[in-house]
Amino acid sequence: MKIISPKLHGILDYVLIIFLYASPTMFSLANDTATYTYILATVHLLLTILTNYSYGIFKLVPLKVHGIIELLVGVGLTVAAFTLLQYDERAKGYYAGLGIMILIIAIFTDYNTKRDTVKAPIL
Repeated sequence: MKIISPKLHGILDYVLIIFLYASPTMFSLANDTATYTYILATVHLLLTILTNYSYGIFKLVPLKVHGIIELLVGVGLTVAAFTLLQYDERAKGYYAGLGIMILIIAIFTDYNTKRDTVKAPIL
């Protein structure tokens, strides 16, 4: 069941970007983890402003491609948390949670661009 509209997804994208930029300070992440988080935030910001949906600015990336990229990032972060970052408990928990959150959003988003223009109570 796709319960997240493209408009709500756009809002969640910007909330996620703010969260990513604030996370290193909020969670006192180690230097390497903080750097990776800032890079992820910047890449996600670029993807968001380049996506062809309500909250995109340049509209170069199709919304479905945006969804595929987010799905891959969610899987990648989750796998990395339990392999590459398995010895850093703080990074492991942070990236596992982040990866799972991104996966949930990607799975429950309706990437149909026609729904992006629909006026609905839940965006």
